[in-house]
Order: sequence, then C-alpha cells, then structure tokens
Amino acid sequence: MNELQDLITGLESKLKSLQADKEVFIRAQGMDIEAEKLRAEGQKITDEVQELKKKVSGLQDKKAAAISPVLVGMATAMNSFLAVGSATLQIWDDGSFFIGWVNEAGQTVPYAGLSGGEKVSFDAALAKALGATVLCVEAAETDKANLQALLEKYEVSDIEQVIVSTCHGAKGTPNWEVTVL
Repeated sequence: MNELQDLITGLESKLKSLQADKEVFIRAQGMDIEAEKLRAEGQKITDEVQELKKKVSGLQDKKAAAISPVLVGMATAMNSFLAVGSATLQIWDDGSFFIGWVNEAGQTVPYAGLSGGEKVSFDAALAKALGATVLCVEAAETDKANLQALLEKYEVSDIEQVIVSTCHGAKGTPNWEVTVL
C-alpha cells in the first residue's frame, strides 16, 4: 500500500511538472507568434523608412535644382565685385551649403578659413550681390595693394556710398571724399 501511495505521489508530482512544462511551451508558442508579428512590423517600418529616404533624396535634388541658379547668379555678381579670386557657393548632395573662395593659387578655401583681408573683400562682394547700395568696410586687415584694388572696384560700381575705415593711405580715388581722422 505504501508503495502504491509513493507511486501515486510520484505520478502526481510528475503530472504537475508536465503541466508546468506545457504552460511554458504554450507561452513560448505565443511568444514565437508575437515575435513573428514584431518582425513583420519591423520589416514594414524598414520598408517605409527606405521609401521616405527615396522621397527625401528626390526633394533634396529638387531643392538643389531650384537653388543652383540662384547660387550661380550670386557667385557671378560677387565675382564681378571681387578684385582677386572668386566666390564659390555650392549646395552639396546632403543639402548643406558651402560658401568659400577660390584664391589666386586655385585653392578653394571655406569662408571660415579666410584671412581678415579676404573676408573684407568677400563680405563686401556678398553685400553687393544681395543688393546693398551702401557699404561700410573695416579694412584694417587689408594690405595696401588689395585695398587699392578694392577701392577701384568700389569706384566703378553703382554703390551709392562707401565708408572705408583703414590704417593705410589710399591713392588715386579721384571722385571720393576722403576724411582722415
């Protein structure tokens, strides 16, 4: 009788263990189903992201095409006002802009890398290209030769008034009122 009772107790214990394993398998099966749903949802989101990237790329191309003529026009207007070098305004593939200067040696220098004298010329040319009719230029960092070239460009332009502050004397400014402080 004891043996039968021990056998029944062992079978009950085994039955509980098997029922617990069954519950784990049922939960695991549900988790597999949920994981498959999540994988499908993840793939759908990945596909949507790829589609959006294509749209963004197309929009960036349209932006570049729309802005490019403006940048060319601005650079052309600036270049007509620069004594040396040339302005370069570009829109890059990622949609960002590059503003720089191609110096006399043919090197392209970003705006942030320009010397003080180069920035004086560049900024005045940019202001002119944007339609300025009055220029106020602090040209202390511009050497005498470049200052003279700038003044000659300013003289033949349609700028109504130019105020130049510099420590260098200017020569040959025939129609200008020069005030020395």
